[in-house]
Amino acid sequence: MPPLEAGYDESINNSKDSVDDHRWNKIFPNCVADSNMSAAFMKRAIYVAFSVILHRRKILPAEFFSKNYITSKMSCFTLCFKNVKSYAISQWLKACGDALQKKHLKELCLVVTKKEGEVEAVETYSLKFCYYEDGRVAADLGTRYNEEPSTPFEKLTELEYKGTGSVRDQLVLLVRSIIYITQKVLKPLPPDFAVNFRIEYAEGTPDDFKVDGFADTSKFYTLPEDIQSATLGHLRPGHHGAFMDCSSKYMEDAYKAELDLKRHLDEIASALGYDSNESIYQTMETGNVSKDSKQNITPEKTKEVESPEAVPMKPGESPIVAPKKTRASGRSKGHVNDSQQSPYSKTRSRK
Repeated sequence: MPPLEAGYDESINNSKDSVDDHRWNKIFPNCVADSNMSAAFMKRAIYVAFSVILHRRKILPAEFFSKNYITSKMSCFTLCFKNVKSYAISQWLKACGDALQKKHLKELCLVVTKKEGEVEAVETYSLKFCYYEDGRVAADLGTRYNEEPSTPFEKLTELEYKGTGSVRDQLVLLVRSIIYITQKVLKPLPPDFAVNFRIEYAEGTPDDFKVDGFADTSKFYTLPEDIQSATLGHLRPGHHGAFMDCSSKYMEDAYKAELDLKRHLDEIASALGYDSNESIYQTMETGNVSKDSKQNITPEKTKEVESPEAVPMKPGESPIVAPKKTRASGRSKGHVNDSQQSPYSKTRSRK
């Protein structure tokens, strides 16, 4: 069985709200309106999105990936279950998906730093989540003054679910966005860098709840003032919402990046017959934003980082750093468990 194939009980989803695509249905539910199927879709979407980032940004070598189709017209490289190290990463992502199903996950972020243990990130891929209690209304995000423009995440909370076909379009366009920004917009990463996954828990998460592979720490990360941030896309299945952005010192101009990205996605959507009108961008409503402007997207709490534990790699093996976590409730944030070894070295080095 290919790495992504999965069986779902579709008996509760016998409706016109479905996607009739045998490639899609091998990976995702054919209807994502139900709460359980919405969560099942999000778990697989997390896996696909971060696989594409790790592959296209050349953070991990080719042997960590295998080719899969997410629709009949769209293929991508995802983490290969036959590779021991890439399988370990997939298990981290699966554990994050399990936390999402319990509504405990607020943010999952892939963080790149220049060196192991540094506080300041040079590039991040952040996936933020919201939950719709009745499928329509997102959890309360607090008071906002009327004159303040909505953030992309706030716009996400206001979006309605428009059917599984629309969600399929959103995922395909998100993957296309990741490919475009990593291949056409961002400058190459330096020869040496460190990478890890970090998570933030949602408000109300029980103090004793832990995601497998993650342990509490008081530190997260910071973003430099001159960093640029661009929206990559969003997902809105029946009972969940997710918004992904990229912040990078290797992006020259966030406004130009989003403008070029929008044009690219509009062309793809038109060719495939998809709807791209609901794309959420950070810079589009603020006029021309130069590369000197601050397009920062950061989590709400303290953003410092501790050096994670990791296993030294043999020469020629490819590394990535172990995961961390944080709690929005003010509890400590996280580093990898000392008792659980990471399958990667601390620093990815490309010569």
